[in-house]
Amino acid sequence: MRVALALLLLPALAWAQEGPEPAEGEQAPKPAKAGDVEIGEPGTVIEDRAVARQEAVRFQKAMKEANTPAAEIEALERLGTWDHPEILKAASKYLKDNEHTVAIAAAKVVAQQKSQADKAGKELYSALRRERRNHVICALFVGMGVLGYENKGVINEAEKFFKKDTTETHKAATRYFGYIKYKPAFRLLAQKLDEPVPKNPNDPSNPPASYWRERWFEWESNVPYTRWAINQLVEGETFDQEAEAKTWAETHGKEHGIEW
Repeated sequence: MRVALALLLLPALAWAQEGPEPAEGEQAPKPAKAGDVEIGEPGTVIEDRAVARQEAVRFQKAMKEANTPAAEIEALERLGTWDHPEILKAASKYLKDNEHTVAIAAAKVVAQQKSQADKAGKELYSALRRERRNHVICALFVGMGVLGYENKGVINEAEKFFKKDTTETHKAATRYFGYIKYKPAFRLLAQKLDEPVPKNPNDPSNPPASYWRERWFEWESNVPYTRWAINQLVEGETFDQEAEAKTWAETHGKEHGIEW
């Protein structure tokens, strides 16, 4: 009996140490990158409206001449080096572009408008409310986080996507909580620290090994952001497991505005 139990535990022990091995004939899935989206450095503030208008006109001309999404993205990236209401207005028009890579590039430009963070955040939130493409949703969440934009509606959306799944939108929502230092999310985040392994490997009702492999790869991709976000909420504290975070919260949480 002990030998049989040990054999059943071996996969979980392997995952805990090195991660799961792919099944025979199966390649390990490549991690998705939608939730890893990075916003560039804030644009340089333009003081002269006439100069900003010239840049916007130059951008519009480049977009008309562009014949590929790559060319449109390049034009948006150039636009994002500047910060002005005219730049924000020009970029915001492309938040709902049919090509998702162009919409993501536009979201990045809007998020680079730090001198008008509130207005830029509202543009991103408006886009989020009608957006259905996960890659674009990730860029919108991260963009709003970088801008420090928050309201009840955005927080509710972030919580919804955080709880909905464990894929890239979950990762982006995690990053949003960290950027805005949203302390009520402490428990939600801490509950995602533990490695996904079957609690009772001997239970015949356990999901198949393929389920645990998929969960493990998702967890491996997300957990660095989970730990980072928790550290943003409680500077100087790091946790590797949920139980550790819970013990800390119950002992020291109130001192930091954290409840379990």
